[in-house]
Amino acid sequence: MEKPSWAPVIFSGALPREFSDLLAIAIIGLASIQLVFSQVRPFSRIDASWILLLFVPPTAALAALSNSSNREREELALFAYGGSTTQIAIRYFLRGSIMTTVGLVPLAILLLTASLSMSPGFITLITIVLIGGLAYATPALRRIRSSNFVEHYKG
Repeated sequence: MEKPSWAPVIFSGALPREFSDLLAIAIIGLASIQLVFSQVRPFSRIDASWILLLFVPPTAALAALSNSSNREREELALFAYGGSTTQIAIRYFLRGSIMTTVGLVPLAILLLTASLSMSPGFITLITIVLIGGLAYATPALRRIRSSNFVEHYKG
């Protein structure tokens, strides 16, 4: 039997669709809007805007940890379909990155309108998005590599 394509495994769940994901988008969005309306230019010096580096990872990880039993069943189904741990990790990384990007849209718009070049603030924003994706994918990797998951998969 031929192995299925990687695209359905990765892209079938890449968009944030659960309540916890939407709540994390709202929380990150509120922090982003607060930075937009503050009088300080974002990422210009060490100030409140750097809190996002500390704020995004726990928010993304908490969103990924909620509803773990349903996600474990979904991951088992993806394994049964022929997905690998790498494909499932990429799927959650994309979901976390999209979730963080949507939450940081107000700040991205501010940075894009302030200067049309690749400013250090925009590079920092991209770094925050990547950190958010990694933080979202980490609980899934822990679940997939656990002995409990292997027992469910064999059973």
